[in-house]
Amino acid sequence: MAGTGFYDKGQGIYLPKDTLTWTDLNTSPYATWDNWTSWYQNLSSSTRVSFTGTIVDVGKSIKVVPRVTLSTGLDGDRSTPITLDSSNEDIPKITIEGSNNSDMSSASSVVLTRTSSPTYASFGAKRYYRVTVEINSGTNAQPQGLTGVSVNFSAKNIEEVLSSVNTATYDDGSSVTRTIPTARSYSAITFVGATPLTTVADTVVSGATGESKYVEDDYTAVDYFVSTAGGITTSAITSVPLIQLVSTATDSFTVRLFKPNTAAEVDATMDFLVKGLETASIDSTTGNLL
Repeated sequence: MAGTGFYDKGQGIYLPKDTLTWTDLNTSPYATWDNWTSWYQNLSSSTRVSFTGTIVDVGKSIKVVPRVTLSTGLDGDRSTPITLDSSNEDIPKITIEGSNNSDMSSASSVVLTRTSSPTYASFGAKRYYRVTVEINSGTNAQPQGLTGVSVNFSAKNIEEVLSSVNTATYDDGSSVTRTIPTARSYSAITFVGATPLTTVADTVVSGATGESKYVEDDYTAVDYFVSTAGGITTSAITSVPLIQLVSTATDSFTVRLFKPNTAAEVDATMDFLVKGLETASIDSTTGNLL
């Protein structure tokens, strides 16, 4: 573990380091050995204290939704939790990192705050994850610290069915893509399944397009042999469309539909099965990521 603070073993609390330097020994309350009882318990201004947990290996590269629960206290009174009131709306700050490398190199990350960006959105499938939490340190003789940080990574999916969706409803005429809104919100959509309920009209082409010759013209007199011209047959068919999943968002997914033979843009009526991870946001009262 790492961070900007230190763990006070005697009290069982992770506290901020003081900003004092050796020159402060010339002034009260550090001028004498009797006064110098605690170096870190008098903070002249409120700073931030951060704690970085260990790297968690979830076993394989998957998308997860993080849950982070904080326990807080005061220096000298660890049983009294910090009040995360409106004057401290940006605390805590929670950073989620993910990487496919065990040393967290080339990691992706997202920083969550209670006011500006409280909601977690997945940055893709990763194997290794790490969490950093940061709070205000407070001032005076009772700095604020952390008495516990609980982290859980869940890969449990929720799901919904969108019935009888006519993709033509979402055709704006400018693109072959169709963006379908979901009824639920997700931190990440992990699966979209589609069942066509209607067919589309298409054509199938068969036959040869060129002439068939047994001997090249260079070796015979012109018109000595008569070649056979090719023929093409076009037939009308009905079929289900081809479907491509283009992208996903937290509250929608985008698909493309094509006729199977001519690859022309088409619409159809579909049932969609959507699976994804639940949302997680910093709670406005507790500061936990729930």
